[in-house]
Amino acid sequence: MNIAILVDAENVLPSHADLIFEHAQAMGEIVRREIYGVAAALTTWVAPVLKYAIHPNLTIKASKGKNSSDIALVIGAMDLLVAGDVDCVVIASSDSDFSSLSVRLRNAGLQVVGMGTDKANALWRTACSSFIVLQNPKPAQTAKPAQAAKPAQQQPARQEAAPAEPPKQSAAKKPARPVASTHEERTAVIESLIAKRLESHGGRLQTSTLFPTLNKLPEYQVDRQGSGKKPLNYLTSTYGAAFHFEDTPDGKNWVSLISAEAEKPAEEEAPTETAAAEPEAVAEEAVIEETAVEQPAAEPERMEEAQDYATPEQIADRLVAGGFDPEIARQVTGIFADSTSYRAAYNKLRSVFGNNTGRDYYQSAKRILSE
Repeated sequence: MNIAILVDAENVLPSHADLIFEHAQAMGEIVRREIYGVAAALTTWVAPVLKYAIHPNLTIKASKGKNSSDIALVIGAMDLLVAGDVDCVVIASSDSDFSSLSVRLRNAGLQVVGMGTDKANALWRTACSSFIVLQNPKPAQTAKPAQAAKPAQQQPARQEAAPAEPPKQSAAKKPARPVASTHEERTAVIESLIAKRLESHGGRLQTSTLFPTLNKLPEYQVDRQGSGKKPLNYLTSTYGAAFHFEDTPDGKNWVSLISAEAEKPAEEEAPTETAAAEPEAVAEEAVIEETAVEQPAAEPERMEEAQDYATPEQIADRLVAGGFDPEIARQVTGIFADSTSYRAAYNKLRSVFGNNTGRDYYQSAKRILSE
């Protein structure tokens, strides 16, 4: 079987390269090796690119937030389909945006194998012929102590010079520490670092000034890459409850500490239903302003005016028939049923599933329910 490997450099860690190629070689002959990403992402992949002779495809982002690398990978996959010289396409990414691409390739007769972290959602996994979870490699860390012990055993005669070397080796080992293995542990480390940076700068910073410090933190690299989200989307969706994020009219993004004074009014108003509902409405409006171009102007304001189906079970059945995973369909149906308007449903989907995935679910559900 002829296999093509397409790697999303912005979504998969270089440490996963060996696992990707080991799995692919076990399935057949690798005839195409392509990797896509911006310069910063491709730079981290230099060693695997040289080791496995991967062809790099550099992409340029014309403006902030554009997914030019994802589009380039899709174009590369469609070129393979037209050429007709491969039987299987391996897409190394945890990004669910490639779900539609996988379905198209499978409908054309190709086998699609997805490879990503355990954070990849159900939509992306079920869209592939099969999905392989890439675990973070750890043997390299446990092998270092054995290598460091050999020089001391090979030089027993030099008893006078030997004492000077072990302190240097032990001192070099102290900074190295194992990366937190679970998502909860990693987010706790990252949250602590962000809080310390904010406290040392008066409680408010531009988000862009955080990234140089965060990029040096192994927990941030592993957790953010595993989430499949862009840096700013990852921060806002993961730490929105711990910090306050805002956009200013000049196009800058800010993060600040949530003060105790700002929390007190919400606690005092919580006992009444009216007071609890008003902050939610304000939060929903704020999210919609950020993505106003995605909201149709002629869309009904209330769900009851556009509801065509009698029960949530019937809505869920329509979503499953339209390609949704049953569990995802149940959650999306519940959100639509509990929302008083399409705008409210849109915001809740993005809050639960993340900005990009929530938007995709919203658009797909709207299309299926309007057919």
